[in-house]
Amino acid sequence: MKPQMKTDKHRLRKRKFAGMKEIKRMKRIFKSFVLSQSIPFIPVKISVSICVYLWLIFFALTFVAQAQMKAVWVRPFINADVETRREAAKGREFIRKELSRIKSANLNTIYLESFWDGYAIYPSKFAPQRPLNINYGVADERGKGWDVLQTYVEEAAKLDLKIHAWIHVFHQWNTNLGGVEKSPIFSKHADWAMLDAKGSPLVVSEAEGANRDIFKVFMSPSNAEVRKYLRGVVGEISKNYPRLGGIQWDYIRYPLQYPESPFDYNPLTLAAFQRETKLDARKLSAKDTPKEWKIWQDWKTRQVTETVKELAGIVRKNQPRWEISAAVFPDIEQNLRVKQQDWKTWAKEGYVDALLPMLYNRDFNRVETWAKDFRRDVAPPTKIYPALFIGHFYDERAKTFDARYLDLETKYKFDGFGLFAAQSLTDDLIERLTKRN
Repeated sequence: MKPQMKTDKHRLRKRKFAGMKEIKRMKRIFKSFVLSQSIPFIPVKISVSICVYLWLIFFALTFVAQAQMKAVWVRPFINADVETRREAAKGREFIRKELSRIKSANLNTIYLESFWDGYAIYPSKFAPQRPLNINYGVADERGKGWDVLQTYVEEAAKLDLKIHAWIHVFHQWNTNLGGVEKSPIFSKHADWAMLDAKGSPLVVSEAEGANRDIFKVFMSPSNAEVRKYLRGVVGEISKNYPRLGGIQWDYIRYPLQYPESPFDYNPLTLAAFQRETKLDARKLSAKDTPKEWKIWQDWKTRQVTETVKELAGIVRKNQPRWEISAAVFPDIEQNLRVKQQDWKTWAKEGYVDALLPMLYNRDFNRVETWAKDFRRDVAPPTKIYPALFIGHFYDERAKTFDARYLDLETKYKFDGFGLFAAQSLTDDLIERLTKRN
C-alpha cells in the first residue's frame, strides 16, 4: 500500500473514531438526564421509560430538522454605506438586522463570503483586509479594520444560525476593481495567473457587465506556490475561527474554456506538464491531437482535484467536525471538458462532505434534468444541497413564486438547499418561505 493511501485511510478512521466518541458522549449526557427525571404518582421504572420514549422522539425530530440544510449565500455589507462599514458598532448592528431577516425566513445556515479578490474580511497574515474605498470593505488607509467574520459568528450564535466561510479558490480578481497590477495577489505574483493561449490572464469567456468588459483573473492550480498560499489561507481560518460550522469552496475550477480560449498556458504550467508527460501543450488541439489533448485536460483536472484534497486535509486536521462543501456546476461530462471540475471524484474520495450543484436556469425542465442526473451521480454519504438562484423562481415585481424549484429537495431526497443570495430576500419572499416550513 502506498504511504498516501495509508494516510488517507488513517484520516478516515480518525474521523470515524471522533464521531463514535461524540455519540458515546451524547449517550452519557442523555442517560444522566433520564435518570434524573421522574413523573409524580407513577412508579420510577415506568416514569423513566416514559422519559426515554419522549426524549427519543425529541432527539429524532431534532436530528431530522438539523439534517436539512436551509442555506443562503451572503456577501457582507451589500447596500451598506461607508460609515456603517467603518465603525464596528454600526457594522455589528447592520449584521444583526441582516441575520434576523435570514432567521425569519426559516433558514439555518449562512455561506459568508470571506475571501475573494485577494482580500479577506478578517485580519490575516496572508491577505489584506478589504479596504473601505471599494465595495464591501472595512479597512482604513493603513489597512486596519475590524473582524467582520468574527462578528458574524458571534451574532449568528445568538440566533442559532451557523456560519460557513465561503472561499473563492482560484478566481481572485475582477477588472472592475482596476487592472491586474492593482490586485493584492497578482501585483506581487504575476506568475501565479492563469494565461490563455495568447498569454492574457483575462477570462473573456466569463466577461460580465453591461458592455461585457469586466474580466475575471484566476490563479493557476498547477503552481506549487499558489497551492501553498491557499493552504495558508485555509489553515489560518480553520485555526482562528473554530466556531464556524464549515467552509465552502467556490471557483475551484479552471475558467470556462471554448476551443478558441483554452487555459492554462502559463510558462510554469507548460513546463510542469512537459516534465510529467513529455508533451508540449502548445502543440495540442482537440481536433488534431485528440488523444494527447485528453491527456492535457486530464492533467489539468488532476491539479484541481489535488488542491481539493490538500485543502480538505488541512480542515480535517484542524476542525474535523466542520462540513466541507463545494459549489459546483452540474453535468459532470461538460464540467470535465470545459472547467476541469471533477466533483464526482471529490465525493467518492471523501474530499468534500457536501456538494451544491448550481442549478441556475429559468427553464425548469433543464433544472430538473440536472437535479436528476446529479442525484444519480453522487451517492451518500455525500450530501447534496441544490443551489437555486432566487430570481429564477421568484419574481419580486409580479410576486410570482415557482414552488417546483424548492420542491426538488423532497422529490429527489436531497439534504437541503441553498439560495443565492441574501439581498434578494424580500419581505414577500420571506413570508412565502416561512409558510413552506
